[in-house]
Amino acid sequence: MTPAAKLGLAWAATILSIVVGAHQVSGFDVPSVEDLKPGFDLEKYEFSYSLEEMKFAARTFKMCWWGCHEAAQLNQPGTIVPRIEGQDPEYFLKQWDAFDGYRKGSIATEMKMLMYSYTPDQMRAVAEVAKIFEMPYEPSENVLASDAHKRGKETYERLCVMCHGEDGLSTNPKYPVLRGQMSGYLVEQMINFRDMKRISHDSAIMTPFARILDEEDYRDLATYLSGTKWFEREPNPEFITGLGMPTVKGFKLPDTGHVFDSTPVFGEDSDYPRHPLSYTISESGKVTLDNNTRLMWERDSPEEWMGAFEARDHCANLVLDGYDDWRLPLMKELITIADYGNYRPAIDMNAFLNMPSASSGIWAFPVMADHKEHAWHVGFPDGHIMGQHLYSDKMVRCVRADGGAAFHANDLKDNGDGTVTDKVTGLMWQQRLDYKLRPWTDAIEYCEGMELAGYDDWRLPNVKEGVSIVDYNRFSPTIDEAFFPNTPTERFFWLSTSDALKNAQEQPDIFFNPFPPDSPPRKEVRIAANDMVDHDNKLGWAVEFIAGSAWRYKKDQEFYVRCTRYAGP
Repeated sequence: MTPAAKLGLAWAATILSIVVGAHQVSGFDVPSVEDLKPGFDLEKYEFSYSLEEMKFAARTFKMCWWGCHEAAQLNQPGTIVPRIEGQDPEYFLKQWDAFDGYRKGSIATEMKMLMYSYTPDQMRAVAEVAKIFEMPYEPSENVLASDAHKRGKETYERLCVMCHGEDGLSTNPKYPVLRGQMSGYLVEQMINFRDMKRISHDSAIMTPFARILDEEDYRDLATYLSGTKWFEREPNPEFITGLGMPTVKGFKLPDTGHVFDSTPVFGEDSDYPRHPLSYTISESGKVTLDNNTRLMWERDSPEEWMGAFEARDHCANLVLDGYDDWRLPLMKELITIADYGNYRPAIDMNAFLNMPSASSGIWAFPVMADHKEHAWHVGFPDGHIMGQHLYSDKMVRCVRADGGAAFHANDLKDNGDGTVTDKVTGLMWQQRLDYKLRPWTDAIEYCEGMELAGYDDWRLPNVKEGVSIVDYNRFSPTIDEAFFPNTPTERFFWLSTSDALKNAQEQPDIFFNPFPPDSPPRKEVRIAANDMVDHDNKLGWAVEFIAGSAWRYKKDQEFYVRCTRYAGP
């Protein structure tokens, strides 16, 4: 990866981790974005909003551009992430509206996270910024002379030009500009339209055309519009699924590390400590044992970022402390080492080395149930869970357990009284929901006041507990419906964990760790920690069951609630 690319990634992670929450807390100084392109100056353009509103929109656009859409920005072959610049605001907003409503899919899930975080005016302002930039088009001479380009041009002029304009340069705000778009994205969308996986405003128009053509036609069209050679991706890539792997003996689900209070209301994460984070470093210093989960981790993550295929090979070839059965981590395993009491990075920096403050997303699996070319990652600036294209670059940290065991599958029992017990974690769950949407504090009070199946010690689950019942081998919902029927997917579920960011009005430094390495042990600093954080903390964590993402949102958002209690051992 080039130095420029690494710089872009670092900047992306910086913005990605703070921009959703930054505008919600006054006094927070976010870096300038005048370097979006050489000579970029918002004051040169006319917008529908004030300069301050457009500065925020420009920061948001850069977060998208160098964050989730980074693979397209760097023109990485094989990616199905789209370029987002140069579209008419009307089309841009129409897609955001579809993500907010009826458009589903693992990628749609990630977009929904933005929908809950921005106002319609903020979305429109972002769309106006995106319009400034022209989608790059740098065709290869060899591609222009190829038969695929010729066939694609003929097909385009026969079927597509009426809506998308000459050479894909649409002048109709209802239809997107296609010239210069990523070829993998174009083919992927044609397949989704064909198979009715993309249900949007234009699916009634696009689906018949997609069904007239075959996948070779799709590739020819993509070659013509992108000006690039079609990238032959690895067919049916095989990655760890977690299926059939036994549970680790002696497993205990660790606490989140969130030990300070953010509300006077009893029932948040910090009010229910059980299994504090605890690690043992091997004599060689190369392996970290999690004393709760009994998983062994590669202590020093490789400095080189790599795609999922290279990450898979790295773990397969790794030998540490005499063990040669290292593998990629499963999603629920990786989240167990996140420390939600820390920020940038959200991890124990002694137990786990080489963790950058800003840019520290680590690969996790299985691949997405509805999108086999996407896997998962935990972003360790704050501990968020998102999908990522297999051809993107991420960090890797390998894991192993005796007997080929893992923390992945649940061992669920329907208790016949409206509750379900997971024998892996010892958690009992509310089975049937009331389907009422609540803000965060009301969600806590609802669970604290619940009496169900003879128990009155119900509470709102923390972020690790909430993720523990996600089934990452399923999709929409990503939960076992035999035990949790009718789980809604259109909204997130609240969790009791708050954001770890220190009071932003007193701490302008975006690289903040509430517990520096020289601080006392956690149990000794809880009271002191309470003086360090914003007691009116506005962000809390939530998880969704379309695909299994987890993110932090303003606590006045209204989400679903599923309560839990500890049943032992």
